[in-house]
Amino acid sequence: MKAGRTRLYCNNCEEEESEGDEQDSEGQEIEKILKDIQNKVNAIPSLKKQLNAITASMALLSEKYDSLLAQQEEDKKKINSLDKSFISINNKCVYLEKCNMALEQKMLEFEQASRKLNIEIVGLEQLPDENINEVVKKLADTLEVSSENIEWASRRHQRKQSNRPAPIVVGFKNTGGAAATRNLWLAKRNKLIELNSSIITGGSQKHKIYINEDLTKTTRMLLWNTKTQLKAVYKYIWVVNGKILVKKAEGDKSVWIRSEEDIRELTKKDNIV
Repeated sequence: MKAGRTRLYCNNCEEEESEGDEQDSEGQEIEKILKDIQNKVNAIPSLKKQLNAITASMALLSEKYDSLLAQQEEDKKKINSLDKSFISINNKCVYLEKCNMALEQKMLEFEQASRKLNIEIVGLEQLPDENINEVVKKLADTLEVSSENIEWASRRHQRKQSNRPAPIVVGFKNTGGAAATRNLWLAKRNKLIELNSSIITGGSQKHKIYINEDLTKTTRMLLWNTKTQLKAVYKYIWVVNGKILVKKAEGDKSVWIRSEEDIRELTKKDNIV
């Protein structure tokens, strides 16, 4: 207490003022809470609209999702159907390709079979105004084989850029003994080692003479490829009645080469590079 002044305090008055202040503060808090509640209540309609909009959007998205799922299932069915159709078409193509290859093979075999009574003589010099029948007859007499069953003889066209004479093709008559006569000519080929062209034709060229089966162009090319690609492993490569046969060694089973595919299979099987 300051000097000269006296202040009086009332404990009851202080308590009443304190209680009044607390009541005012609580009232303000309640009023604030009520305003917040009112604001939130007022916002409910807006939130409800937003919720309805979200619900509608979700429903639309759900509908579109269901539609996409349905479309996806439909697309899967179409794809499966297309896959089956593709497989079916592919199988048909493979089948038709095999049929076509088989048909081509049959045609080639038929063409080769049509030459079963022919032989091809290689290395005889072509002289001016030659008489092919006389040349063939002289060769037959030299080999001690018959020329009576010969029906015709003619030279093939000269190959371009070749110095060797064009081969002579001899056709035998289609009679009972023709095949035997033709085979006898082929069997006598070992005697050709002692002969050359000049001995038969009287010309100046001394080419070696060969007697072969009359092969088609396709069979001839197949024989060439067979020798080129398989000679490293297959010791024996020869032709009998238009069929190309190969075997690795004496006593082994021979294999018939019908097509390029057969060569590829043997190359793969024996690891031929």
